[in-house]
Amino acid sequence: MIRINLLPYRESRKKESVLRQISIFLAVFFMLFVILICYNIWLGKKIDDLNTKIKNTKIMLAQAETKSKKVDHIKKELEKLGHKTDVIKSIERNRRAPVILLENMTQMVAEKTSISTRDTAAENDNKPVKRLWFNSFETSGGKVKIQGIALDNKTIADFMSRLEESKFYNKVNLKTIRQQEINKLNLKHFEIYCEKPSLITSEKKNDVGSKPGQK
Repeated sequence: MIRINLLPYRESRKKESVLRQISIFLAVFFMLFVILICYNIWLGKKIDDLNTKIKNTKIMLAQAETKSKKVDHIKKELEKLGHKTDVIKSIERNRRAPVILLENMTQMVAEKTSISTRDTAAENDNKPVKRLWFNSFETSGGKVKIQGIALDNKTIADFMSRLEESKFYNKVNLKTIRQQEINKLNLKHFEIYCEKPSLITSEKKNDVGSKPGQK
């Protein structure tokens, strides 16, 4: 009977199997290593892109903040300029107000007032007669103080009526009236207090613009 020793063959097969498993393990490990390297490269690129976007966003945000500060500064300067303009307009309005008031008041005085029976000569002449004169004209804030001389009480009453009808004066009040002799004429010295609107300049423009026949 012939006996065959199979131990070397089995050992050879066993070695081949171990080598095959090691090869498969190494191949899988290499593939995983390559995949990890590729993923790491891709992830690094993504991180770089995100960092670039973050950097650009910060730059844009800084530029926007700078522009916002400039806009805020411009707004503040415009507010200051607007306030200064309002102050200048107010000063100009207050500066011109007494002139406008006095001009308007003079026009009212210059109207023909020769209704009194004492001035029959003026009636025949049919010319404007000056029956009232100003001694002083004072303004303080919204208050107006008028002192003057008139021929009679009716002239003062007519003048006060025209003041009340005017848009430039309100709360007209006769403070004092007394007789005063000038050049042997018995005249009336009066003192009138009234108030003026705050927007006298704009009202003057509106009053002029509302005259008939004026474009």
